[in-house]
Amino acid sequence: MDPNEIVTVVNRTSKPLIGTHNGRQYDLPSGESHHPLKVARYFRYQNPIMGRGTPMEDWNIRSEYLIGIKETGDDCSPIEQTDAPQRWNTQAVNGANVQVIPARGASYGEVKSNSQLHGDAFGGGAGFVKP
Repeated sequence: MDPNEIVTVVNRTSKPLIGTHNGRQYDLPSGESHHPLKVARYFRYQNPIMGRGTPMEDWNIRSEYLIGIKETGDDCSPIEQTDAPQRWNTQAVNGANVQVIPARGASYGEVKSNSQLHGDAFGGGAGFVKP
């Protein structure tokens, strides 16, 4: 297939999605729209279904996306985004013996207190807690 060929891009969700190509954002309405194949592939890879698959499956035919391209035989049946917080299914990657240990106190990048934003007796002023 010619990468510049216009293909049918299917947003499989009921909500509009956004795809980016060459620094420009495109609105992808629910249902069908038409874009060049090379751009459509970027849109598909930018909109994965969260919490599914493993790193070994990423970027291949076993990955699942919210965008389908009709001409390449992608699944275009309706689906919604999951509420998973990350790209891969960590249970499939790590197995059942993994325990998630939450951070003690504030994690890196979280403001510890308002006093640290302006500096304090303990050398504040950074505004963030180091790990």
